[in-house]
Amino acid sequence: MKYLAIDIGAREVKAVKAELLKGNLCLGKVTTFKTARVWRNGHIVWDVNDILTNIISVLRENGPVDYIKIDSFHSDFILLDENDEEVTSAVSYLDERTKRLSSKIDEELLLKHTKSHARPNATVYQLLSLKEEDPQVFDRAKTLVFLADYINFLLTGVKKTSLTIALTSSLVNNETFAWDDEIINAIGISKDLFLPLVDDEEVLGELKEDIAKEVGFSATVFTSSHDSMLSYLSAPLDDDTILLSSGGLSRLGVVSDVNSELNLSGYYTSSISPLLGRTITKYLLGPYLIQNLKTLMKEGTSYDEIMKRTRSLRATNSIDVSRIDFEEKDVLSAINKERREKGLDEITDPFMASSIIYLSLAEYYDKEIKEIENALSRSFSKIAFVGGSSKDLYLAMLIALKTRKEVIATSSDSALMGNVLFQMITIGELELDRKDDVLLRAIGRSIYRTM
Repeated sequence: MKYLAIDIGAREVKAVKAELLKGNLCLGKVTTFKTARVWRNGHIVWDVNDILTNIISVLRENGPVDYIKIDSFHSDFILLDENDEEVTSAVSYLDERTKRLSSKIDEELLLKHTKSHARPNATVYQLLSLKEEDPQVFDRAKTLVFLADYINFLLTGVKKTSLTIALTSSLVNNETFAWDDEIINAIGISKDLFLPLVDDEEVLGELKEDIAKEVGFSATVFTSSHDSMLSYLSAPLDDDTILLSSGGLSRLGVVSDVNSELNLSGYYTSSISPLLGRTITKYLLGPYLIQNLKTLMKEGTSYDEIMKRTRSLRATNSIDVSRIDFEEKDVLSAINKERREKGLDEITDPFMASSIIYLSLAEYYDKEIKEIENALSRSFSKIAFVGGSSKDLYLAMLIALKTRKEVIATSSDSALMGNVLFQMITIGELELDRKDDVLLRAIGRSIYRTM
């Protein structure tokens, strides 16, 4: 069997072809293209036509395959009319429309019903802002589809809603795994907008005839998944291991049957990882802070150079990165603000600033891991370090030193790898056995043991 995994990220879309040959996982070259954003009608929106065109090109270049699965970030959506034409564009969670909300939703209601803290740009708030801004839209809208589900609809002609994506919307009851009537009523929109929720293992169908003709083959398409939830599959998790997924932002996560409000600060989501079960994921600041500082450096400076330079500087004074706003545009100023408060000299060297952020992130992750351990009344001896930053050996070393835990690196494309493994396990070509040699070779190796 040949599989194609497609991961729609906020910055780029990645795709890879995979198959099992004689017990070995064989991956093709990872194809990437930018996730197009445009300014339309006063909002930042995803250019769905551009994404679809590029995905069709990826299908043509990587085909033929037997199975296709798409995963994506967040839960941005499109509203369709009775003829399945777009009533609204796919407004990005990066847009600022939810900041202009005058209405409020009872946060205790959201937490009680969803077992998650609703982030300011969650679907529930996006819908409320749309209702305030342009309520007439809902007179024409008949169906809400999330971005990945819409791409699947354009490929197959079948409309279904992924449970794992919907669970990040703050609109789904975490006990019944159904749309929550009370929350939807609080927004003041019709429940008829929402499609039935389906498990991510469900098959949507085959590529539409016109798409199959264009790409040169037909294939079976799975329901979409949330990228964070697939990351769990690509990590060497057991009862002693916590997930740290880190790219621009970071996420801490555990597979846990706990289904009650946790004493956790910040934004966390109680969800489901396909094939694994209930999860708790907490969203954190991450290495995008270093990416921000990179803009102050000489053009062309690589991340490898930043890592080497900052490692040689070895900052000794950290800052509390949790005080930095998610949308902070000037990280150097944020660092100097805290240094002034501590009576320390300001700095101007962006490499020294990066060294401070490296140290601070390691301390921040240590603090957040301890908070999750306390909330769950359990401890972890290992960290499964996944995502783009898992290639950063200096950051991995600092995390091991600060947490005194073993750090295990897996694929830097954790969602993409999880997507591949999901398909193979669902079809039955691979067993979901964390001790299986093939699976172990696919998902990780130890890079730093407890110091």
